[in-house]
Amino acid sequence: MDPPFEERPRKANSAASSCSKLRNISSLVSSWMGGEQRTLISKTKGNEVFQSPPWHYQQVRTGKRGTEYQPNNIKRKRTHGWIKRISTRGGIEVILRRMLKGRKSLTH
Repeated sequence: MDPPFEERPRKANSAASSCSKLRNISSLVSSWMGGEQRTLISKTKGNEVFQSPPWHYQQVRTGKRGTEYQPNNIKRKRTHGWIKRISTRGGIEVILRRMLKGRKSLTH
């Protein structure tokens, strides 16, 4: 016969404890900033769904924009050049459309 099941004390769930810590920190910051606290919308078997605090909607600026294009002539020719366009059916269609429109330069 099997010995009776002995129940050991359970350790606190790390996810639940970190969630409660975050909730406490969030409420402290929210009260310090004079904003609304996060409100509990629903609670389902270990998962809590909270309404996002207002500072999550603010835009964060990290760096300058407009620096994406770094010209490279070899890359430009290999991607958009005459040989690349002529080698595929879609590329030929691009050239023909540009011819019909009257473009001075058909490709790079």
